[in-house]
Amino acid sequence: MKRRLPALISLAVLVLPALGCLGSPDFTESRSYPEGLRKLEPSNIQLYRSGKTVYLSNTTATNFGPSTIWLNQWFKKEVDGFAIGETLKLGLSGFSDEFGDEFRGGGFFAARAPDRIVLAELEIDTERTVENPTGRVLLPLIVVGQREE
Repeated sequence: MKRRLPALISLAVLVLPALGCLGSPDFTESRSYPEGLRKLEPSNIQLYRSGKTVYLSNTTATNFGPSTIWLNQWFKKEVDGFAIGETLKLGLSGFSDEFGDEFRGGGFFAARAPDRIVLAELEIDTERTVENPTGRVLLPLIVVGQREE
């Protein structure tokens, strides 16, 4: 038995690291923050954070179609639309970066401190022009609360 122990340890040292490579995580690369888009004046849309959830209230006189919400110019979440007077309730775990990493929302079992929201923007469609052929612009939101639980 004493002869087998070093052989088993050697085998374990060689095999166990390779086993970690067998199952590859789902990696879906998506687009990064659109640096070159024109930024509008700040809107009257408010974003409030409560724990691991954010609430957005559209207090403007504009209905928005399919849009992207950007947090800290890094994490994004697609929304189907955002109507006048509507309040969206979104979990921070639904926001991810271009590599699929989620926004750190914190919580009781969190291993790391939660990310703070310092900037929020809504990427929307507008009219296409010569200066803006895609019609996409960034609409800054008002971050009014930062309650981390």
